[in-house]
Amino acid sequence: MLTLTPQARAIAAFTLAVALLTGQLNRIAWATLLVIGDVLPAGRAGQFLISLVLVAVAAVTVAFALNASRGPVDGWALHLAQAAVVVAAVGLGIAALAAVGTLVDANPSNFPVSLFNSSFFG
Repeated sequence: MLTLTPQARAIAAFTLAVALLTGQLNRIAWATLLVIGDVLPAGRAGQFLISLVLVAVAAVTVAFALNASRGPVDGWALHLAQAAVVVAAVGLGIAALAAVGTLVDANPSNFPVSLFNSSFFG
């Protein structure tokens, strides 16, 4: 198992939180879609399942940031870890909003085209 110092854990948590907020971690959902795309149901159900992957990635990022901020850390590392919690929480909110958007969008084909193209290739 990889053991990180509290300072390294704070830096890693903040980096992952920023990557989540900027959409870089959405590539995990894109990879999931490429691997199991043929198995997913068509329409909103498949889009919702992929958006749940994004919510799960965001939740893991928040949990990691919380773990980093509650560990034996002080000084600048504590402040950075606490900032990571805030940034990751905003990313989780965006992921949850995207998941809800897959359920309420009147035109389900809008979700993958607009979200994936701008998030992965923009």
